[in-house]
Amino acid sequence: MQHEHEVEKWSPFRSWLYSLISRSPRSNLEIVEFAGVGEETRFLDIGCGPGAALEHAAARGASVAGVDPSPSMVARAAKRVPGADVRVGSAEALPFPDNSFDVVINVATFHHWADRQAGLIEALRVLVPGGRLHVVEGMLREGKDGHGFSRAEAQVLAARLVELGYADPEIDEFHTGWRHNYLVVTGKA
Repeated sequence: MQHEHEVEKWSPFRSWLYSLISRSPRSNLEIVEFAGVGEETRFLDIGCGPGAALEHAAARGASVAGVDPSPSMVARAAKRVPGADVRVGSAEALPFPDNSFDVVINVATFHHWADRQAGLIEALRVLVPGGRLHVVEGMLREGKDGHGFSRAEAQVLAARLVELGYADPEIDEFHTGWRHNYLVVTGKA
């Protein structure tokens, strides 16, 4: 398990390069649509990076916030979505009050969390009753390692959500193009 001081914090150059190469991954648009984000939605992206999901959610009229451990990523996201409340922080210590959001997402960042259980508890804390957490990761084949998780690992996560107090866990998948398959584990506050 990583500790917060071991979480990778990207340099300004690396953040710029990443935002250039991955300006608006289709996975960010897909999860915003999947989550049903709209005008009344209070939306948080944990590990927001350069702000692609924030931009998509804001375009749908949502009130958007993001958190990322990298100050350079936070600066990029804040510049990209000027109305967003973007803060430096981690999943394990979200800098927002209880019951602040209807939808909390993270796209391909769950595998980077220093303490996944603490992050899931924090996400539950900031969700309003009935709000939803969506954990999105690339789909790995069974027995393969890498960034993402397999269907079996998604099932373990869904069971863990129940243990932590989430309701109605679901596992879905979506495809964003050739060889880009994602699993979404959803839990309701």
